[in-house]
Amino acid sequence: MATTLQERLGDRHNRLNALRLALASLVVLGHAWPLTGADGPSLEVLSDVAVNGFFVLSGYLIAESRVRTGLVPYLWRRLLRIYPAFLVSLLVVAVVLAPIAAAVEGTRFDLASAAGFVLHNADLRISQWGIDGTLTRVPSPDSWNGSLWTLFYEALAYVLIGLVLSLAVAARHARWVLPALFLLVLVLRPLAEGPLEVTSHLALHGARLVGHFLAGAAVWAWAGTWRPTWGHVAGAGVVYGVLTDLGWADLYGQLPLAVLLLGLGAARSENWTTRTDLSYGVYIYAYPVQQLLVLLGTASWGVAVNSLLVLLLTAPLALLSWTLVEKPALRAKAWLDPRDRPDRRIPSSGAEDPSPRAVPAHRPD
Repeated sequence: MATTLQERLGDRHNRLNALRLALASLVVLGHAWPLTGADGPSLEVLSDVAVNGFFVLSGYLIAESRVRTGLVPYLWRRLLRIYPAFLVSLLVVAVVLAPIAAAVEGTRFDLASAAGFVLHNADLRISQWGIDGTLTRVPSPDSWNGSLWTLFYEALAYVLIGLVLSLAVAARHARWVLPALFLLVLVLRPLAEGPLEVTSHLALHGARLVGHFLAGAAVWAWAGTWRPTWGHVAGAGVVYGVLTDLGWADLYGQLPLAVLLLGLGAARSENWTTRTDLSYGVYIYAYPVQQLLVLLGTASWGVAVNSLLVLLLTAPLALLSWTLVEKPALRAKAWLDPRDRPDRRIPSSGAEDPSPRAVPAHRPD
């Protein structure tokens, strides 16, 4: 890794897609304990770490995307990246998976409740978790997709960084402004959870996830200077491990996690993951698939077998999501951004946006 981080992530031949897919798989493993009702020590914390990692990577890529385009085209790109596939996932649950679950449980499928699941959650802020008459016999009942709640905070982070970098002074001095914003959240979050006794879930979840997002954006601000080495990666891993052991990683481990993940992601790769991003599809479909499998009796097979089955069955759905929804939706970005019209396309950084020729920006997801 002799070149700068910016140079290494300037094309798609890196490991960011593979890393995001690994994070999505960790979410599946972390969810296995509560969804199967498994006893004993669990690795549920892995899902929290993986989500934090998604926001770190997203912060880097989205900051890069914002400075390369105007505010309106930028927001349009971000909408295209997460919303169409999100909406289709709601429809798949309501129209396909929920009726199957009702048939398995021998209950009446409530069409009105299924329609409400789509309509009430269509604004990205999940307010209806279940569909009446389904998932009544599982350890985590009445919840079809407990992973989707983070997408609302992802959208908030998109808007925040978009507005901040719309200010000429902030864009011109991004290498100081973005780290300063990160440090502000780093200081305020422990105060909110401690002496200030903030109880708002919106504020607490926002401080956690936007804090990790800003850590990634702060690294982006210095990406043209930082030359990542394996020593940096190993050191960040050790620091994050120590913070985890002390129970402080979630509050103070944002920057070590960013250095660790972005350093790993900067390693060169030529495999299929550089062209196909399954991470978002895995993230939005794994939870309902896992719930359906538990309903079918796989919880008794153990956490490992259940998680493996979930990944095997979710992968085709993720591939269909990428091929039929996510990638086609991204073609519409040319509607508001002339740079992406075939006759005016200019070379772009691989970190700009999740197009077939660029590095995808999840998610986290």
